[in-house]
Order: sequence, then structure tokens, then C-alpha cells
Amino acid sequence: QIPDPEACDQMYESLVRIHTNFYKNKYPRLRETTFTGVTVEDCRTILATDILKQMEDRKKGTWKRLREKFSAKKPEDDLK
Repeated sequence: QIPDPEACDQMYESLVRIHTNFYKNKYPRLRETTFTGVTVEDCRTILATDILKQMEDRKKGTWKRLREKFSAKKPEDDLK
């Protein structure tokens, strides 16, 4: 036996609304954005491997970047 059937019914109805995206359909968004306001396309761009490599390069210090830039080239690089 359930001690409070009315509370149980309210919780069930609430779960049904969540499951059926009731509030998403009732209050549609003007644009599909995330919590931070970034669109899905922007997220995909940010997560691309090329962008990640560029961000890693930017994190390096100035001296480390200069050292890598002016260091001797490897023979493997000339083949490419």
C-alpha cells in the first residue's frame, strides 16, 4: 500500500512531463545553444583535433615556441 496516493500521482505526472519533453515543446528555444551560449556547430569546431593542436601550441611559452621554430629540421620533414 502507498501511504499518500495523491503525492505519488503528482510525482508520476511530473516524471511523465520530463520524459515527454513537455516543457521543451511548451517553451521552444529561439536558437539551439548550450548553457554557455555556444551553438552546436561552435562546439564541434572547438573540439576538432586541428583546433586542439592550435590551442596546445598557444599554451606553450614564448621561449619554447621560438626554440622549436629555430631548431634543426628533422630529415623526415624534408620528405613530406
